[in-house]
Amino acid sequence: MRLRTGQGKRKGDPGYGRGKVSLSLDDDVLLDEEEVTRRLLEVFGNPAYSPPTLPSVATELMALSQQADVSFDAVVELLESDAMLTGRMLRIAQSALYSGATAITSVRDAVLRFGLNTLRDIVLETCMNLRVFRADAYTDTMERLRLHSSFTGHVARIVCKHTAIEQEYAFLCGLLHDVGVAGSLIALSEGAGKKKRPDLASIWPAIDRAHAQAAGLMAKVWQLPPDVQLAIANHHQVRVDGQPHPLSATLCIADEIAHQLDVGLVAPQGAAIEGESELEAACLQSHTATDRSGPKTLALACETLAIGDRELASIRDDAEQLRGELR
Repeated sequence: MRLRTGQGKRKGDPGYGRGKVSLSLDDDVLLDEEEVTRRLLEVFGNPAYSPPTLPSVATELMALSQQADVSFDAVVELLESDAMLTGRMLRIAQSALYSGATAITSVRDAVLRFGLNTLRDIVLETCMNLRVFRADAYTDTMERLRLHSSFTGHVARIVCKHTAIEQEYAFLCGLLHDVGVAGSLIALSEGAGKKKRPDLASIWPAIDRAHAQAAGLMAKVWQLPPDVQLAIANHHQVRVDGQPHPLSATLCIADEIAHQLDVGLVAPQGAAIEGESELEAACLQSHTATDRSGPKTLALACETLAIGDRELASIRDDAEQLRGELR
């Protein structure tokens, strides 16, 4: 059974696990935040743009998860077709965030335990960790982005448990909401070539401005479900075509709670940032509003989901407990 949809490739295929995108900036451009933002969005909007490529197992599993009737054996066969991906997936499935009373030792165990939608989320998380949240020039920032994205996905699920919102795509939206940051850092890292890569202090404000739109464009290229595309592209404004979007509202709240619990995109004051001078690190850490939604947007998100102070406190308590299990 082979659906071969979206941007999927198998191990050994040309371009497996790599995207072809770069952005070279000279010193004059780095002084102009508007120009850096424009060039970043120009890269993602280019018809020739190719984001980091997802293995075909991930895109095929995404397609299967949207079908009403899928056989157990078809899912197992698909997952077992990529041994490396399956091995990494099982490691995540065995982590404290997912593990239960019985051990997960095989793909069949995982399918039985989690069901198709949760398994799809674990596979996508594995792919993001292997292929997307990686840029040699910005290692520490990418690792923090990986943790923030995974945690936000889990908190989005918690938000859904306290509301009437369907959980189907909640984790996926949380996992991918800041993928535009990863795409930007990859583009800048590869565009630098043999030159010194742009320092984060210079490019951070532009990346912050562009990241939500860039994430939506990347999700479109990956042919993710339309609701996922809309939610991640609007997670700092909630409204889509003039109306509040429940998934965007869910994501907005989950993102904010992640930041409140120090699992945000910017490292806290005093934390070491690899490759940056003391002055540059202080500059980055001064961007406390990076990847944050304003009070009015958060209020609209709570109103959209009918979340009051009591529910918000319960969500935060559950998320804080989850924080202790974060890898």
